Amino acid sequence: MNETSMNLRKDQFVIVVALLLAFLFLYTAFSKVLDPVGTLQALKNQVFPVWMAEILFYTLPIAEVSTTFLLMTDKWRIAGLKSSVVLMAIFTGYILLVLTGIFSRVPCSCGGVLNSLGWGEHLVFNLAVLGLAVLGVKMDQGK
Repeated sequence: MNETSMNLRKDQFVIVVALLLAFLFLYTAFSKVLDPVGTLQALKNQVFPVWMAEILFYTLPIAEVSTTFLLMTDKWRIAGLKSSVVLMAIFTGYILLVLTGIFSRVPCSCGGVLNSLGWGEHLVFNLAVLGLAVLGVKMDQGK
């Protein structure tokens, strides 16, 4: 396989990863916006303070839609991939903290796309998505 076709395959892989991440973030943002009462209730049920839940209620959908926009724009795709890594690392880190028992209680699982998954399954899903995002960054920077 020559270098041109390798670069084309890398570009295609990065685009597929960006599309998958964009779909995930757009879906989760809209699920929050379409169910504001449930979203705020779920956030208030987490282990962080109520004031933090209220800030996350507004900032998470904005961050998710902004990341989606970056992922869908050729010029800003690498920024979107890096933003995806940061968001997924934060979400995954939170799950790890819950699973290690660092908090005094285990909150109910998140809603949206993963509402039927337990914390362990949620962790596996997040690690897979985080891995794809990291791979996308590496492949996009390796051009």
